[in-house]
Amino acid sequence: MAMTSSVKDELSRLSISKPCCRKAEVSSILRFAGGLHISSGKIMVEIELDTAQGARRVRKDIADIYGHESDLAVISAGGLRKGSRYLVRVLRDGDALARQTGLVDSNGRPVRGLPPQVVSAGVCDAEAAWRGAFLY
Repeated sequence: MAMTSSVKDELSRLSISKPCCRKAEVSSILRFAGGLHISSGKIMVEIELDTAQGARRVRKDIADIYGHESDLAVISAGGLRKGSRYLVRVLRDGDALARQTGLVDSNGRPVRGLPPQVVSAGVCDAEAAWRGAFLY
């Protein structure tokens, strides 16, 4: 296992109990590993991660914090990719999740960067945002 993979695995196993930190981490992961897609006029959120543990963590946080169900798909290695990738999709209420995490504003327009509630928050939220960015 490469050092990056082992660090990602270790970070994804960290237990974070503060809701503000969990929100900051999810917002950061969605910003760097996520994508917004429009299907039938509705926003769908997709997050592609390297590790299964990271994907399970994101799914659990999205369900616990925001109350949205998600699907998990495994993308097998092939082509230029040596390892499998994990795709987490929020199909229903993707627009609500995108608003809650700061990916889009109240009018549904994409927002650049991280949301103000993450950037202007405390040190623990900054650590969580960096952790989320690295987990990508």
